[in-house]
Amino acid sequence: MKKIISVIMCLALTVCVFAGCVKQEDLKSDIVLITNGGTITDGGYNQSAWEGITSYADENAMTYSYYQPMLEDEKLTSENVEKYVSLASDNGAKYVVFPGEEFAVCAYDIAPAYPDINFILLDAMPHSAGDNTDSYIQNVMSVSFDALQSGYLAGYITVMNGNTQLGYFGEFDSKDSANYGAGFVQGAAYAADTLGIPVTVDWADYDSALLDYSYDFNIVACYQKVEDQNDKTYNVKVEGGLGTGTYADGSNVTITANPAEEGKVFDHWEVKSDTEGVKDSKVNISSETKSSMNLLVEKCDCTITAVYKDIEGEYSTVKVMNADGETVYSTFSVEKDGECEISAPVASNGIVFDHWETSSNCELDDEKAKTTVIKAVNSDLTFTPVYVQSDKPTFNVTVTTGEGGDGDSTGSGSYVAGDVVDVKAAVPKEGYMFSHWENEDSYGYSTGISMANEFYWNTTFEMVDRYAAVCEKMFDEGVTSVFTGGNSKADSAFTAKWNYDYNLNVVTAGAPNGDAYTTIVKNYGEAVKDCLEAYSGGSVFMADCSNDCIYATFVCDEDNEELQAKYDEVYKSLADNKVSLVRAQGGAGYDFCKYFNDNKMSKCLTLKGMFLEGVTLS
Repeated sequence: MKKIISVIMCLALTVCVFAGCVKQEDLKSDIVLITNGGTITDGGYNQSAWEGITSYADENAMTYSYYQPMLEDEKLTSENVEKYVSLASDNGAKYVVFPGEEFAVCAYDIAPAYPDINFILLDAMPHSAGDNTDSYIQNVMSVSFDALQSGYLAGYITVMNGNTQLGYFGEFDSKDSANYGAGFVQGAAYAADTLGIPVTVDWADYDSALLDYSYDFNIVACYQKVEDQNDKTYNVKVEGGLGTGTYADGSNVTITANPAEEGKVFDHWEVKSDTEGVKDSKVNISSETKSSMNLLVEKCDCTITAVYKDIEGEYSTVKVMNADGETVYSTFSVEKDGECEISAPVASNGIVFDHWETSSNCELDDEKAKTTVIKAVNSDLTFTPVYVQSDKPTFNVTVTTGEGGDGDSTGSGSYVAGDVVDVKAAVPKEGYMFSHWENEDSYGYSTGISMANEFYWNTTFEMVDRYAAVCEKMFDEGVTSVFTGGNSKADSAFTAKWNYDYNLNVVTAGAPNGDAYTTIVKNYGEAVKDCLEAYSGGSVFMADCSNDCIYATFVCDEDNEELQAKYDEVYKSLADNKVSLVRAQGGAGYDFCKYFNDNKMSKCLTLKGMFLEGVTLS
């Protein structure tokens, strides 16, 4: 019932957009766009495709509509999309437009079952879910955008606007990435040779097996001698819990009791002033009965002791295992029908927490959450965290204790972007106090993380996409413009850029990007119009400069007519196929870098392959 309702809701949305309340026969549409779940006003590919459809249909007296699928787990599936194709078929659609690679498997699965519909698949080729081999289907016309020409325009514009130290941030596993990069280098080389100025391009495929670069980083708990502290300080001693240390006057410290021994539960805190003349009642804690509470450090040194009591009546033991399923990570005693919170150990390199397993029935708030609550505990329970290989990049964090700390600081592990990481500093040695956290990667560069409180011994931060480190290294070494064409991690370049105060550029390709210096846009709208005008199933339409299917969002300042004229001339040369470009072979950026240097393709441009271990490119 839920899936049927979702289709009806989407249909109702379409009707309201165009006509208010209408009869079923008035819903007939010659051309139907099925979006990727986004709106037709997204400023991106959905909107571009929609504008092409409406323009062509209005000029040719055709009807049109769109469906905006309700995604399942934020993904398009063939089963989901097929419902909308069926709806389009029932309403007489002659053409169905799929905008983007997300529909490649859908086109492969669905199109053969609807031979009377002509499908247009933008920026992708049909392929099965388990095989990326391109397929040619009789009623699917695919559109391929020329990555080489797009990259060429990007490189030309970047150099002609005064940038001489460039970077290409590529993706080895992307079929298009190497050609975007190859075009970028050749466009930059043409501009450099024309101007007669030296230009360098640093090339890095972030996921290349040849990439000699570590994305891991270290966090260090730093301490200082108490005698070097300018503010008045007080000593806090916590027995049976965490929080011991020397703190500046006015500090707000979280005090947490250790897990109770078997058969016991936390009962209360006892507080004692260790400063003569100051009463115990002046020790300012937020709660006597909560196992985790806050202490406002002021007026006196103090000792705070966690007090436990025996469980009266029946209780159960809850064990949390390590990932090996054999050793115990933590143990809790829970009163009959009580509840407790469990957390999974931090994952090791390359894996992520997936779910909890237990052999007993229990009320678990969320079996997919790393930290969750077990309710109505009335028997002994054992929980084993299950980890899986991550389908997202994982980054290793090592938390270490600096000079002045006593013991191990915690928080080390493997994380994916978006994880909240909890770090705790080791207890200070006598005469020392915690000062702050420092973090840096193995190259001494910024990690991009932002701690909730870098001056507090127990704090958190959100894990970031560490691939930005590649672009940070480029920027640190003088690069002023980085091109990201064909790279699914393009946002990492912006993460790097935003870590600097001065003007740096990110050049993109694809959908318009307001944060980019310039974007070489894939014009879905123009491509749709061309395909509708001369539909040919089972073929590939090449979208490039010759049919105005790519364009730049910025070429130069409005008053720079000379540069605009030069750009127009280059664009026309590409459109007329007068520029002979070298394609990257096999999709590997390294192969093109080697070819470029071996054949001395430019007098003025130097191409460097970054971070390549044991490989000499020039």
